[in-house]
Amino acid sequence: MLLNEKSKFTDREIIEKGARVLIKELGYSGFLRFIHHYEGKSKEDYLKLEDEIFDGMSLDEIYNNAKEHWGSKE
Repeated sequence: MLLNEKSKFTDREIIEKGARVLIKELGYSGFLRFIHHYEGKSKEDYLKLEDEIFDGMSLDEIYNNAKEHWGSKE
């Protein structure tokens, strides 16, 4: 842990300050989406999920699917 002025905060204070910053930047709904996403991902085995999602796909197929997905967002 870095020793500086910020290290004097308790864990609860850090969580509260972090939440306020996220709410300020993302709004309440964005904050809730972030928390939901963060909590959900931490409970999943990413490597197992990745194997299930990309099972039988070539690297080119994965790339092309990603390219189409992100291209449709514009």
